[in-house]
Amino acid sequence: MKTSIRHHCDKTQKGFTLIELMISLFLGLLVSAAAIQVYIINAKTAGIQSSASELVEDAAFNLPIIERRARLANLGLADNVAANEPGSGIVLTSANNALEDEDGNKELDNFRNPKVLAGDPKLPKDITLGGSPIEVALLTRTGDQDGGTQANEWTGASNVSSKSGQLTIQYRAPQDMYDCEGKLALGPRQVTIGGVKEIIDGQVIVERFYLRAPDASKPTELSLYCDAGKYITEIMDDYAEQSKPEEKLPKSVEFTTNSEVRDFGDAGQEIMTNVDYFDILLSTRDSDLLQYYTVKDYLDLDIEDQPPIVGIKYGLILRSDNAVLTEEGPSEFTVLGKSSTINNGLSKKYLRTVVESYVTLRNIVDE
Repeated sequence: MKTSIRHHCDKTQKGFTLIELMISLFLGLLVSAAAIQVYIINAKTAGIQSSASELVEDAAFNLPIIERRARLANLGLADNVAANEPGSGIVLTSANNALEDEDGNKELDNFRNPKVLAGDPKLPKDITLGGSPIEVALLTRTGDQDGGTQANEWTGASNVSSKSGQLTIQYRAPQDMYDCEGKLALGPRQVTIGGVKEIIDGQVIVERFYLRAPDASKPTELSLYCDAGKYITEIMDDYAEQSKPEEKLPKSVEFTTNSEVRDFGDAGQEIMTNVDYFDILLSTRDSDLLQYYTVKDYLDLDIEDQPPIVGIKYGLILRSDNAVLTEEGPSEFTVLGKSSTINNGLSKKYLRTVVESYVTLRNIVDE
């Protein structure tokens, strides 16, 4: 007789029900979604902070390039800065746009050689570029004027409703130094004039700041450029002598004649990227009050009513490298007292900031 032994298990098997699993999954998804949202917010915040930091760096490290150069304007040149002053540190006129008096006689302009004025004041020598008077579109201009049409000339390029301007300055090299394109310019040195050894002044450096697109296929990606050239004013026995001190120097400092600008009018060197707008104002002083003019308004004054220029004010709209804003930022900006709006079709999700600065000119004689 066989005995059947059965083992009875009184333990109850336990586990998660379907509802519990669904609840757990839902809660997990909520936690994951919250973590992802926190990550996205932190990433966007980091992007905004990085872009803001880039704008601060541009303002702190790149903008001073303009200011340092502008503070050199007129060094070793004219007593006053005005449209009819030969050697004026702010270059407003050449033989192409020299002003006329009330009798229609042409006044002197900023690109005349002051070294030869005494020899024949009726026919002062033009300072030329490529054998011709320097084009107006290479001079200091403001957004209320017409732009040039030739390659590398100022066109008023801008990403806002107002055209950009251009600042062209000149100054004598106080010592051997480098211009804004990194090219050498010579300071005072010894040459032979009339058979006698004399110390002459430094070469005159001309620099212009303007906006252009580095890539013509991307016309809205504007950068601030500096185009530099130089010339000499002295009449000497041997022009090669002035550029051949003891050490061997680059060809860019050699001259065969005076009053001829070299290396000017090309595209220049990019000094700051992502600039939507750039313009200037001319500053004059009446007693203790400063008054500001655009170049057009200043040149439209009668010659006798044009006050000497004592400073310049410049302003820019800087843009971040990347579009980091989740919503559109401001589209209207005020620069140098003028309101402008971002052009249609341009993203407003970039960080943008306005920077302005004032520079007092040197060598100004109070009248």
